[in-house]
Amino acid sequence: MNVRLEFWKNSIGWPRDNDSFVFLARAVHAMGKSMFGHEWTGDDPCLDLMQSLPTLPLSSGSRAQFAHGLLVKHHPEFNREPFILMRRPFGVPPSLKFTGEEWEAARSIVAKDHEQKMPGAKRFFQARDRIVQLAEAGLLITALRERAGGDPVPIPRRFWNSERILNRFDLCQMNPDDPYGLGIAGDRYQWIFVTRESLMSCARGAFTAEDDQTPKPVAPAPAPVASPEDPAKPPRRLAESKIEPEFRQWREQQPEGYIPTEAEDIAHMKQLRVGRDAVRELRKQFPTRERGQKKPG
Repeated sequence: MNVRLEFWKNSIGWPRDNDSFVFLARAVHAMGKSMFGHEWTGDDPCLDLMQSLPTLPLSSGSRAQFAHGLLVKHHPEFNREPFILMRRPFGVPPSLKFTGEEWEAARSIVAKDHEQKMPGAKRFFQARDRIVQLAEAGLLITALRERAGGDPVPIPRRFWNSERILNRFDLCQMNPDDPYGLGIAGDRYQWIFVTRESLMSCARGAFTAEDDQTPKPVAPAPAPVASPEDPAKPPRRLAESKIEPEFRQWREQQPEGYIPTEAEDIAHMKQLRVGRDAVRELRKQFPTRERGQKKPG
């Protein structure tokens, strides 16, 4: 059984989202919809590509056994025996022989499988890679939540700056004590989430009412009336003296040559309760993209 494929096929076992956080697997689907529109089928992460076969025939090993199994299943005219009937005493695997025609027939089956599935698999890889890029740039805010429950804890941006992290997308888990480990699950592993606000900013157009997994109240609750003894306190805004340094730090942490759009600047500073007008004034002091300029590839 392929554990990764079973995970992606059975979303009923995924942890639920809430008002502030979206589970990573659902974030992948949102990013895929944003990037590819109707081409994103929803099955893209679940595609199981057949292993490739070399040009010349093999006589032993797992790929030779795989090719033999394909011919038994799809080409009975070759009269090849099922592999289990060919086993030698003590479980020693037999040597396999293929004619040129047989080997090309097996390669043709693999080629047809890749032709059908590779476009969807590539869409998944690109959506996954885009999430990694945005998280490493600090534009997509990620967090870990214990599998039993609790409040998500932010994942440091630097934890996404590695080539050894794609295994996080197998079961959407990470070990906070070994963030670059090659495992995919275990006692120390926790669920990966992203903040809903940053995802909506990075994956525009991907969310619809039916995509929202958060519970909705039957009717809006009336706003509480503040009493003189317990006045309502609005969220604290970043101090004026810290706004410009914070914006400068945000810009300096971007990948070399990357200039955020106005929307990205506003979305980041909004988390610090800084309004869009103030952000637009700040942007006059920093480099901005010319109209029509594309993001660097």
